[in-house]
Order: sequence, then C-alpha cells, then structure tokens
Amino acid sequence: MLGDVLAGELCPPSPHGLVSLRTELDSAARAAAAIGGWTEDEPLRLSKHLVTGLLRCPRRALNEDHGPSDDVVVGLVVDAVAKLATVSPRRTVTVDAALAFLSALGDSTVADHLAARGSGARQVRAEAAARIEQLAAAWPVIDPAWWPRVEEPVRVALAGGAVTVAGRLDVLLGGPPTGRPAVVVEVKGGRWYDGMRADGHLYALMLALRDGEVPAAAVTVVSDGTTQVEPMRAALLQHAAERLDEAMGIAARVAAGEPPAMSPGAHCQHCPVRPDCPAGQQPQLVAAARDMAAQLPPESR
Repeated sequence: MLGDVLAGELCPPSPHGLVSLRTELDSAARAAAAIGGWTEDEPLRLSKHLVTGLLRCPRRALNEDHGPSDDVVVGLVVDAVAKLATVSPRRTVTVDAALAFLSALGDSTVADHLAARGSGARQVRAEAAARIEQLAAAWPVIDPAWWPRVEEPVRVALAGGAVTVAGRLDVLLGGPPTGRPAVVVEVKGGRWYDGMRADGHLYALMLALRDGEVPAAAVTVVSDGTTQVEPMRAALLQHAAERLDEAMGIAARVAAGEPPAMSPGAHCQHCPVRPDCPAGQQPQLVAAARDMAAQLPPESR
C-alpha cells in the first residue's frame, strides 16, 4: 500500500552513474537525429505513450485511433480521482467530482465522451464508480510534508534539443527541496499487468536526469486494488534508458523512410489499421492475439 511505503524508511540509490546515463542517451539521440533529420527547431517529441507504442508495434503507434474508448475514459476518471484525492483529501471522490476536476483543468474528453454515449453513459459511469471505490480504499491521506504534486511536468532535452522526452507525472511526492526522497506514483485504471511498470521507470529516469537525484521508488497504483512498489536501482534506470534508446532508433528509421514494422500481439484486437495489416490478418497470429487480449485489461490492448 502507498501509505505503508511513505511510512517506511526510503533509501534512494546513489546518483552515481547519472552522468554516464545522460551521456549514453545523448549520444544515442544524436545518432537518431542524424538519421531522422531532427533539429532543435524541429525536434522529435517523445512521450511515455509514444515510447511504449513504438516498442510494441511501430505501425500502430503511428496510426493511433484518436477516439477514446469506454475503457480509456474510465481510466481517465480513475486517474483524475487519484489526483483529486491527493490535493483535496477531505473531498468525497466520485465520478462527478472527477468530471469537475477535469473541467477545471480544461479537459473535456470524458464529459464529451459521456455526452456522445447517450444512454450508454450510465454503464460507463457505473464502471468508473466501481473502480473509484477500489482505488479509494488503497489511497492514503498524504502528509503535507511530502509536498504532494499532481501533473508535475518533467522534460529531458537530448542532442542539443533535437530530441525531447516530456510528460506529466500523475503524482510526485518528496524530492528537492523537501529533504525527503522523491516517490513517483503512476495511477492506472483496469487490471494489473506487468507492462504497467515501464511508465514509472521512464518517469523515474527522467526525474533523475532533471533533478540529479534518483527517486527512492516508483509506485504503480491500479484500480483493481493492486499496488506495485519498486525501489529504484541502477538496473531499472539502465533498462529504462535502453528502452528509450530503442524507441529513438525506431523513430529515426521510420522518419528516414523505412516502413514501420508490424508486431502482432494483444494490441491487434483493437488496432485501427488491422484491416490493412498483413501481420494482423494471419489466422494463427490473430488467434494468439485474441488469447492474449483476453488476459489483459482493455486499456492496455
């Protein structure tokens, strides 16, 4: 549980090695920029979603369906509730409270989707309410001394700005200047699956490169009641850097004219380009993807 993590003794790893990690990433970014043709004025802009997408299936990553599904919308509600519970712990967390919070941030995605669903919105709201209840049971009241922040922006510029990696942390606790070690908290709707860990690792890496201090832990809180706590260590940061390096390389090859690779998997079931994708149409791969998809939460497919 997140409360147990904050109440325990957190020992962040030494920042030794961050300089070499940045040097390695900067070198990889320069190589990618040379192939992809990116510059400081026209950079490659990466996010956690694009990094994951490029590694999962480049063709799908470049052809994402921009219309949110019911499951994505429920995930957005759960995410908003966690942030609301962090900044307003005494406020009752409900679907309507989440909608008001999102509206205050200028985000109408959920409200627009519910309005478009008409009578079907009732089922979406009911599912969101059930997940909120599970999340609320695992969410602690956070001591203000942790200086809890939501939507914390983090950005890393590589290769002189020709490649940027940016995002907003769901919740960030501690870190400079609180005198406490930083704790990265990622909130996920749906059910736990192992691939969720990568987002927290990437944000921990970006935060370490930004602040010069390694976060003590990356915590993934899932609305099914799962809380995954990972004390940060050099191997996790190295792996996150390797994933980022690989994503830059894939993006560079595509930008240079190489057709994006097609990697079949559970994501094929809901891919917007599947009708025109040879890999997605192979019977044995489709059957395997269907079996895999049945074991994953909808928003991960």
